[in-house]
Amino acid sequence: MTTPGHWRKIKHSCKSRPSSGFTLIEMLIVIAVSALLLAVLVPNFAPAISRAKLHSASRDISSALRHCRGYAMIKGQDAILELNTATHQYQISGKNRTYHIPEEIEIGLFTTTSETIDETTGRIRFFPDGSSTGGRVTLTGKAQTTVIDISWLTGEIRMGDKNAVDQ
Repeated sequence: MTTPGHWRKIKHSCKSRPSSGFTLIEMLIVIAVSALLLAVLVPNFAPAISRAKLHSASRDISSALRHCRGYAMIKGQDAILELNTATHQYQISGKNRTYHIPEEIEIGLFTTTSETIDETTGRIRFFPDGSSTGGRVTLTGKAQTTVIDISWLTGEIRMGDKNAVDQ
């Protein structure tokens, strides 16, 4: 046993140590500010996303048309882009695949009567000399329209917004 003289007094402090975390009030303020920012910013992104989808679909179709023209010139035979405006799908010569356009984009096709299959399906044909049957593909998103013009004489493909191409 120990004698009373060997007892040590242990000091106990009631002072709290500084904390390194956040208080509940601080966390609630951060959550409220974040919610407010999201409520303001998210609706502003919707038009940007719509424009990006329209631009992407326009580039894809322009690229497919250029592929068809090049394919016709290299292979020495006709090449076709076939577009169905109802199902939002298209196929191109030289590729055994069906491509899709987002449903929220309206599609219009202006082509010759000889290349019209039915009310919703038509073709743009490219010839080995680089020329084509010509036509126009119109893609319309929520607030913007992009047109792709195909020259019948040269087969040149031009893409732009509706106002820039019509002038």
